[in-house]
Amino acid sequence: MKLDRFFLIRLLCILLLLPLVTGCKSDDTAQDPFQKGKLVTDLYIPGTTFYTSTVSELTIQGKGFRPGDALYLRSEDREDTPLTLKALDAAYVTFAVPQQIETDEYTLILLRGTQEQPLGILNFRQSINLDVPDKDLMTIKGAVFCGSTPVVGAIVSDGEEVTTTDDNGYYWLGSRKYHGYVFVTQPSGYQPLTENSMPRFWQPLTESQFVCEQHNFELEKVDNDNHVMFVTSDIHLANRVNDLKQYRELFIPEINGAIENYGNRPVYTMVLGDMTWDQFWYDTKYNMESYLKTLADAKIPTTFYHLPGNHDNDPYYAGDFQAEAAYKQYLGPTYYSFNLGKVHYIALDNNVYINNGASVGSSGDRSFRNYLTEIELNWLKKDLAQVDRNTPVVVGLHCPIFGFNSSLEITNAMSSQVDNDNLIQCFEGFSDVHILTGHTHYTHNTVYSESIMEHNTTAICATWWWTGYYGNGHISRDGTPGGYGVYEIDGTQIEWHYKGLGLPREKQFITYDMNTVKNYFRTNQMAVRFLKAYPTRDDYKDVGSNVVYINVWNWDPEWTISVSDGVKELPVEQIYGLDPLHTASYEVARVSDGGSYTAAFATQPSIHLFSVTAPDTNTTLTVTVTDRFGKTYKEVMSRPKAFAVNMQ
Repeated sequence: MKLDRFFLIRLLCILLLLPLVTGCKSDDTAQDPFQKGKLVTDLYIPGTTFYTSTVSELTIQGKGFRPGDALYLRSEDREDTPLTLKALDAAYVTFAVPQQIETDEYTLILLRGTQEQPLGILNFRQSINLDVPDKDLMTIKGAVFCGSTPVVGAIVSDGEEVTTTDDNGYYWLGSRKYHGYVFVTQPSGYQPLTENSMPRFWQPLTESQFVCEQHNFELEKVDNDNHVMFVTSDIHLANRVNDLKQYRELFIPEINGAIENYGNRPVYTMVLGDMTWDQFWYDTKYNMESYLKTLADAKIPTTFYHLPGNHDNDPYYAGDFQAEAAYKQYLGPTYYSFNLGKVHYIALDNNVYINNGASVGSSGDRSFRNYLTEIELNWLKKDLAQVDRNTPVVVGLHCPIFGFNSSLEITNAMSSQVDNDNLIQCFEGFSDVHILTGHTHYTHNTVYSESIMEHNTTAICATWWWTGYYGNGHISRDGTPGGYGVYEIDGTQIEWHYKGLGLPREKQFITYDMNTVKNYFRTNQMAVRFLKAYPTRDDYKDVGSNVVYINVWNWDPEWTISVSDGVKELPVEQIYGLDPLHTASYEVARVSDGGSYTAAFATQPSIHLFSVTAPDTNTTLTVTVTDRFGKTYKEVMSRPKAFAVNMQ
């Protein structure tokens, strides 16, 4: 009986409160404190970018519009533009889009008496007539334009078929929509619109294979005959070992400062893959979408052109096509081309993901092979058919094409010699081809022929951010500081140099007094513990007395190295050896930290290490290094020179 009475009292209370509750729900302003004090609430604008050739009127929805309200557009450095209202209701307002309005970003302002309220940001853009007619059997169509001017002869592709725009700037493709996107190869003198450092040169396809869909591309006019290309690789962000902090504190200020130093000269960035790390997509919740947000947050004032690395695949999918779907969703085409000034750039995908044993919810072995698929090779040939043979061609890939052996001979680095031949043959007849690669986390340059040279650039993350994590500088597996390549282009002339993060432009090599290096490995407690755990890794005890190592990071056969003891020139020998700084910075530190070093991260023999023997332990040496462009770098090396576990 008491229970029934209690239940009735509770029910009565609920019924008495119900009108109050429902009344609050019907009052949107009371429910949402952000709506308070606004003239118009619950605004809805159908998009943010509008082309005047296709939009003559625009309707804004909301609550609270009143007779007498006025609208106008405001932008910096322009007078306010009053708008002509076509219709006005409490729930919406329709205004005429000024057809002669200049391309810009505008704030839409509501004026009521003396009160103003910004309603939103609108981008109005001038364009050509975008009413592209259909054509039989064509499943993609569109326009390429720069304001009110059609871009004639621009190459458009779906990754299989290639076409060019006509005199109206229109294109058509009979596409089977295999990759699910369409992209434009920007012509010389143009660049795509950029959002959050990402070029908008591609668009996803949204209709079935049998439905024709339209995709337009707007370009900006720019004089980029004289431009700079930063070449970066292997960022490997994974939200671990303080990598995001190191990226923000080391890389972002570096590249922003470099861009500022070039003033008004156009600067672009090409990222050669492995922006992420597939192993940690799910473990640390950092994937392709996370990388895009990191890049957007950085607000770097340059356009980033990406291509995929083997670690940019979804580890829950076996097979290349499904595993790269996330990359395509967020970064777009896995291979494409673009022109800057008088240079033709090509981004390629030469890692074919296999990933045995993968299933949704479970990572596979993350295996892959290094070659170009037949579809990609066929597209590459079509793309190059549009390029004059005397045009400099810069080709970006993730995995290297060439390698080297202990005899310092050039070797094939692709999955087979046939794969290498298939790629190289595509550039037959071209006079100046530069192949840019990453993946290895070390540096080597290969002059394959008079017309073809590969530049294998070490990683932004150096040794996967480990040496920075231990506070030992930022060192790659071959002793190269983590950094990026800088390619300065003036017309058809290309010059390049390497830039270590946090190091001056003039720092192009490092010297080691191997007497003090050997003493470090004999007496330093961390090094002693390391050698006790790994006795076969004593890589320096057999080095002779008074030997000096010179590690010239970006060396190629056109560089010269001379060493003087003040009396005479000493003979310099190129060796196949290990950099002691990396051994101390990574392996010794990792073992001292209670772990075991990862073999894949271990010190890697390089081809840019040189040896010279001084007369005695105290002789001061003058080391002079000259690059292929005649720029000289010098160090007066006072000996004994201390061995410090730090690149500085």
